[in-house]
Amino acid sequence: MKFKTVKLGDYLYIKGRIGWKGLKKKEYLDKSGFRIINGESLTENGIDWNKAGFISKERYDESPEIMLQPEDILISKDGTIGKIGYITTLDIPTTVASGIFVIRNLRPEIINTRFIYYYFCSNYFKDFITMRTEGSVIPHLYQKDFVDLDFPLLEINIQNKIVSILDAICNKILINKSINNNLVA
Repeated sequence: MKFKTVKLGDYLYIKGRIGWKGLKKKEYLDKSGFRIINGESLTENGIDWNKAGFISKERYDESPEIMLQPEDILISKDGTIGKIGYITTLDIPTTVASGIFVIRNLRPEIINTRFIYYYFCSNYFKDFITMRTEGSVIPHLYQKDFVDLDFPLLEINIQNKIVSILDAICNKILINKSINNNLVA
């Protein structure tokens, strides 16, 4: 099947925390009305909200460019790179730590955001990460890496069909894992 490819950077908002602005892990709070997702919070199953930290309103407010919204995609960019999370909903204002990119779809009328998410979960993207980091002492993804990344731009109705199939499979996997965990307990 032939399809058009585009440069993904033309369709995405890609931001990371600029510097660390002096925020240290010891500044994390036991509880607050503002959450921060760090690399530890991104797992093979997405976002583990129990591992996310809490920060003060002042620390949250200092970086509006990385305040999360529903349907944002998160990708770890330092250390263990390529861990992926998807924001379905947020119960409190949330931001990200320095090792994570916030990726936001700027053209939802042309590209299904979940399609982008599944693309990032694909072996193609994993191979892309490997090519970018081979031989590096400290693996790191750069914002410019996303700008020139070729992306298959299928018709939106085809993307929607693919997403509905993959969502159904992922939901079934979650149900099966839950059943297995209950059987083990």
